[in-house]
Amino acid sequence: MSRKVIKGNLVLPDRIVEDGFLIIENGRIMEIVGGAGAGCLPEPLEVIEYRNYWVMPGLVDVHLHGARGKEAMDGKAESIREMAKHQASCGVTGFFPTTLTGSQAALLQAIMAVKEATQESLPSEVLGIHLEGPYISQKRKGAQDPSYVREIDPKEIQELKPALEGLKTLITLAPEVGQNLTYIPELVKAGWTVSLGHTDATYDEAIKAFLAGANHATHLFNAWREFHHREPGGIGAALDENQVFVELIADGVHIHPSFIRLAISSKGSDRVCLITDSLKEVGLPDGTYAWGGLEVVLKGQEIRLKDSGVLAGSVLHLNRGVRHVLDWTGLAIPEVVRMATLTPAKSVGLEAEIGSLEPGKRANVAILDSNFETVATFVRGEKVYSREGDRR
Repeated sequence: MSRKVIKGNLVLPDRIVEDGFLIIENGRIMEIVGGAGAGCLPEPLEVIEYRNYWVMPGLVDVHLHGARGKEAMDGKAESIREMAKHQASCGVTGFFPTTLTGSQAALLQAIMAVKEATQESLPSEVLGIHLEGPYISQKRKGAQDPSYVREIDPKEIQELKPALEGLKTLITLAPEVGQNLTYIPELVKAGWTVSLGHTDATYDEAIKAFLAGANHATHLFNAWREFHHREPGGIGAALDENQVFVELIADGVHIHPSFIRLAISSKGSDRVCLITDSLKEVGLPDGTYAWGGLEVVLKGQEIRLKDSGVLAGSVLHLNRGVRHVLDWTGLAIPEVVRMATLTPAKSVGLEAEIGSLEPGKRANVAILDSNFETVATFVRGEKVYSREGDRR
């Protein structure tokens, strides 16, 4: 029997337990004991001391494209492994590799690579796949390659279904394009989570999509119809519909902090998912890079298309996104942490297994310091990342 204890300031869904004990057995959380209950701990135990550090559920990122020069569209499990290493260093214990708008052949190859990676023990678990397109709006394509933007082709869907079988799938589409709206019930029936994004949908068009079964909004405010007081568009619909989960990129570049506060005020922490939308350039030096058949320029915390200057994605670390939201909102730590853990897990139907420190769940744990930098990361109770200088 493998049993250990992590001690520190435990971030639970609704409170913080200072100097608490997280008891782990065979890769799962067995019990949570407050500091005063230390004398009741079973023996023998390996106690890993993280006094004065935050001990929180491993972060969950349902939208990221790559890291350290590798991306999902490489179509190689090796690239997913490299991405997982980077995620572990950010306190992320589970993620959805995210594709770009591309050819059907390229998408199928990426899916096979992600499927292969799900069978491996990685420092951050591959939880599923996010297909960001190709069924999006030309007008709101953002940094997606326009030559591959298209409406849903039923033949492609029939090819994708068996390829994605057994793999949690999140798909971003624009409901107003062609007959895309009519396919949403079929995709939901297949077990996919349907997200609106890169869309020029009106308020009414978006509402119809949500009523048809879509329940997610991809990087809200970015690559959406403008938010107007007489035609609030899809943004207004996403904020209005209670069941919809919304993604936010909290890097201080994609969205003004006031709109972060607006979304959280409207949706609440149970419906906001903090994401990175990070590209393969995260972790690389400033420069010009090839990306999805296009060229992007990385300078500081911004990465843009070389030809148009359009934002292409981010180089955000999710733990730093959590810190930003704490700074911008003044909300309590458990509430902000929930937006990067339990809420994204719930948005893709994984909340029974991950996303919070609760008995029975996987012992996926992030240890962060007072500045929310990663000290250590555990997946199923095993340490997979340790910051230099951490000897525990």
